[in-house]
Amino acid sequence: MRAVLVVLLALALIAPNPTPQPAPSIDDALAAIRAYAPEAMAEQGTPGLSIAVTDRTHTLAIITLGYANVEAHTPVTPQTRFAIGSITKSMTALSLLELRDEQRVDLDASVQRYLPWFTTHSGGKPILVHELLSHTAGIPDDYSVTPSYLYGIYVLRTAHTLFPPGTAWSYSNDGFATVGAIVAAVDHRDWAAALQARVFDPIGMSASSAVFTPETMADAATGYEYRDADRPASLHPALVPSRPFDFVNPAGSVLSTPEDMARYVRFYLKGGVTQSGRRLLAPATFAAMTHADRYNNGEPAGSPGIELAEAPSYYKRYGFGLSIFDEEGDHLIGHTGGISGYTACMQANLTRGFGVIAMANLVEAPLHPCAIVLYAMRVLRAQQLGAPLPKPPAPPNAAYVADAAEYAATYAARSGASLSIASAHDRLSIVDGGITYALYPRGPDMFWCSDPRFPLFLFHFLRDAHGRVDQLSYGAQWYATAQYSGPRTWPHPRAWDAYAGRYENTFWGSPQITRVLIVKGRLTLDGLQPLVPLNDGSFAAGFDIVRFDAFAGEKATRMRIDAIDFYRVDLP
Repeated sequence: MRAVLVVLLALALIAPNPTPQPAPSIDDALAAIRAYAPEAMAEQGTPGLSIAVTDRTHTLAIITLGYANVEAHTPVTPQTRFAIGSITKSMTALSLLELRDEQRVDLDASVQRYLPWFTTHSGGKPILVHELLSHTAGIPDDYSVTPSYLYGIYVLRTAHTLFPPGTAWSYSNDGFATVGAIVAAVDHRDWAAALQARVFDPIGMSASSAVFTPETMADAATGYEYRDADRPASLHPALVPSRPFDFVNPAGSVLSTPEDMARYVRFYLKGGVTQSGRRLLAPATFAAMTHADRYNNGEPAGSPGIELAEAPSYYKRYGFGLSIFDEEGDHLIGHTGGISGYTACMQANLTRGFGVIAMANLVEAPLHPCAIVLYAMRVLRAQQLGAPLPKPPAPPNAAYVADAAEYAATYAARSGASLSIASAHDRLSIVDGGITYALYPRGPDMFWCSDPRFPLFLFHFLRDAHGRVDQLSYGAQWYATAQYSGPRTWPHPRAWDAYAGRYENTFWGSPQITRVLIVKGRLTLDGLQPLVPLNDGSFAAGFDIVRFDAFAGEKATRMRIDAIDFYRVDLP
């Protein structure tokens, strides 16, 4: 035994020690981000992508990929402008907070102190300025969609708040348009001029614009949207250039470049101080902007649900024009944005001093370019800690269905037609003879199908009182399994037949189409959103109010959702 121990000791003394791995350098981190960027771009399906990575002192990297214009094969360059959508809200908030530091705006004052003409039905409770900044005012989102953001604010006089102001959270573009109107009124210049003077000029964002015009869009990437706007997006939807349009809105009309946005992120990383050393916000005001606002009960403001499936943490806490994150002891801010043909995603780690912005020229739904931002932020944090760099996320499995077997059955319609839904592991499909067509999740119990017979609607599976799937609908068509034991006919008011049909209009250059369908005796939008009858002849669609009028014979030719008009078009 002693001889064996001597041998083992000798071997231990001569065995080489494992070579310690060097801590990853910032170049290693940037290389990992560059390597994943094309994958993230492919996952989103965007024609072009622009990314900026920065620390507190300078831009670490600008990464550009793909095409600013597919048809002309024009590449994205560092000088290419992109629309940043709702990231604009943080800039509008910054402008107003500067006015607060100048003692020209009181965040606890009523909006009507600064906009005497502003009014909405809020149960007699005044809406305060800070409630607009944090989406806690209860103002509906996109109550009207018009070229004039001021008219959109004016028409709120016919709206009702979604909840008593200061008691809950609901995202509202109209609320931030109102912030912009306050900035213009107090600063005695239009919102775009105030943004130029209070944000772009001091931060050094010389290539940014507050508005869309032919001149400001001349060096912007062409935005792309789905060609088939009248149906759910397919797995690889065809794209077309979005229509050019003039656009001015404090909630989302800024155009910028990656270098300008890096400068903007650095402003936050430096605690509200510009690159030249100018402090734009007092420390207390900066802290208020970058921490969650509070409800009347003192709880932090933020979304009670998930606003973005691809980035669930966004909007769980909300400050003044910024999402707020506290993760692993670090304090972060961020925002996403989308406007016709463009999306953007931004995040900054204020504790550790780095941030990332990504901008794409693809329509907002269903994805933002957050995958590359979130991965880059994890890589930068690991590098700073001297830890191994994380591997990129696996490509999403678009066909994955949790508990797929619970949907598998044969579903029969009253007409005798049937659909056979089969499951295999974590996937669903329609089986038609020897052909199978995959089903892809699009929300709880909702699926898009690759079967060309079903292009216009999502399949919506329905459950019984015990939570078991026993029905499905496709548009106005209804099917049930053999286990279904409920009614098979449902009466509805004859007047509703006049409402059923396709309605559409064009907003911000993009066609918007919805179909009014009668499903199981209920009036719905696209077979999914119930229209609940109200006493005055209108209908509730969630928080929205829907009305039908302008009858031509027995058909309504106009549907109004809140203050937005849609018109009947005689197409499927």
